[in-house]
Amino acid sequence: MSDEQNSAPVAELAEVTNPAPRKAPARSPRKKKAPATPAEATVDAVAVEPVADAAEAKPKARRAPRKPKAKPAEAQPDEVTADLFAEPAGAAAPTPDVAPALLPAPEVSVAELRPEPGAVVAVGDEASHAPDSAEHSDGAYAPFDDASEGEEGPAGPRRKRKRRRGKGGADREAARGEQIEMPGLADGATGLPSEPDGESEPGITLEIVSEPAADADTGVAPEVAATPEESLPPLTVVSLGLELPPVLSAAALEALRGARVILGTADALDRLSGLGLEAPQQLCAADSAHMDVRVVGHAGSVLAVVGDGAGDGPAPELLADLGPAYVRVLPGVGRVQAACAALGLSAEVVTVVDLRRAPLAGLRGRLRAHCLFALPLADAEGPAAVARLLLDSGFAGARVWVCEFIAGSLQARAWLASELVEMREAFDTHAVLIVATGPSSGVFAELPGLSDAAFGDEAGAALPLAARVLAMAWLQPAAWETGWVISEGEASLALEWARAVPTARVRAVGIEPTLLGVSMARAGVGDKLSAIPSASPLRCREWPVPEAVFIRGGVGLSDWLAAAWARLAPGGRLVATAEDDQARADLLAFANQVPAEAWQELSLSRGETVAGRLRFAPSAPVRLALWRKPALS
Repeated sequence: MSDEQNSAPVAELAEVTNPAPRKAPARSPRKKKAPATPAEATVDAVAVEPVADAAEAKPKARRAPRKPKAKPAEAQPDEVTADLFAEPAGAAAPTPDVAPALLPAPEVSVAELRPEPGAVVAVGDEASHAPDSAEHSDGAYAPFDDASEGEEGPAGPRRKRKRRRGKGGADREAARGEQIEMPGLADGATGLPSEPDGESEPGITLEIVSEPAADADTGVAPEVAATPEESLPPLTVVSLGLELPPVLSAAALEALRGARVILGTADALDRLSGLGLEAPQQLCAADSAHMDVRVVGHAGSVLAVVGDGAGDGPAPELLADLGPAYVRVLPGVGRVQAACAALGLSAEVVTVVDLRRAPLAGLRGRLRAHCLFALPLADAEGPAAVARLLLDSGFAGARVWVCEFIAGSLQARAWLASELVEMREAFDTHAVLIVATGPSSGVFAELPGLSDAAFGDEAGAALPLAARVLAMAWLQPAAWETGWVISEGEASLALEWARAVPTARVRAVGIEPTLLGVSMARAGVGDKLSAIPSASPLRCREWPVPEAVFIRGGVGLSDWLAAAWARLAPGGRLVATAEDDQARADLLAFANQVPAEAWQELSLSRGETVAGRLRFAPSAPVRLALWRKPALS
């Protein structure tokens, strides 16, 4: 076959497939733009030169025309584009008579793809199966042509398409298999671009369904927390009083009937047997009720207490442990109130010392002449022990009333302390003693100024009496305050402090606990005084903040002054003494940094009788200084 016969079919094929030639767009000499992808232009024709074999023929790459700039007034950012090369769902692929690479791309206008007003555009999971699209700098999306297997498509940059997940409208099934891209879909609450008036473009409806973000480590989305149930009421301490059967208020009955669980002693639960309560009941001991409440759970629980919950029950411990927000106390008539009322005494003139929570040492530190005390007991041996303490403290003429509660009735009997100490009668373990001390024989001091007999063998090393009295006058300790007494080897001022203010918590630094215990029993001091054998100024940061501090001059006085002043509470007082020249120099050095409020120097001389003649032996003068820390405004 000749060459003219071989080239005839190719020429004839070129006449069918080649479109009319077109001019290339003019290039801008000012700005050089990046080559556009094939999908950015409308291809009118593909020029193909004749080749020897039609199967090996490839189209020439055409440069896309420059995109015209949109006018600002006529800009429509919310354009809808479609995949120009996607086949309709269920339609069979056409079988052209020529190779697919030689077919021209159809011209499709973007304006023709805009949906009609009222149409519903579904954006759902089907979008994930659509081909990727590129995002232009102006926010519009242009699709890429995904070449089918075995075909070579035009090379171009590919970008990851942004996807949105949601639910479609009524036309979701009809739109399945079709890709409809909406430019301008931004991250926001609605995902739609807003118009100047705040409304979206009419005719387009989009429903967005947000999903919980998955955990980056596990990849599992967190579950939505369920709505919490209504919170349970706090722990309620119901006071049952002393009457049989108990007379309860409406609030107490409501708390018992709505309780999750009722706790109480055997006596308390027996008193509730006639109320017909349906809540479960649990037996607990009187001294371990706060521990049982912690095991059972305080929310929604009720603790029943015979008498008054605050005076006869563990309400103070529960309030300190859980806090006022989680404990509600319903008051009632307690044993102390009933005993005082039976004797015609006012609760305002009676000092309550609960021996169930404090040892007898607490009573010894509070004993004063002509005072009234109410003592709830913890055991049957309590009356005899109290009577013996009164005799040892110099109150032989004290009178004691023993108030017992038997079968719901109160029985009161009176004895002298000397008579009660000899009795072997068994008393009620829940009895209350009312004590009237009467006159004192002077064993314990009523005012600051302990005698040398109270110090025993340590009397010679004790701080002089005049210095102790002046220091106490400057300290002015209150009943609720915490104090430090820093004195090496002796605790004379600590004993004076604890004796004058028995409820104050005093820490004696520099004395052995065993020696202090002997001195406390001799001086009639209670249990609020504690001892620390030895400590450094740095260790004081571990102690509670004091409101008053006394320092007796010795080794390391300057370090103790600086540490105590740093730890002193606002408005607190600091008193220091110096009995030698080195201590006086330390006081002056600290006063140069922190000016003292008051100074006093005592020149003391002790009078002695030697060979029938009076002689005064002078002792070293004692210099005292007072500092007061400014209070918070």
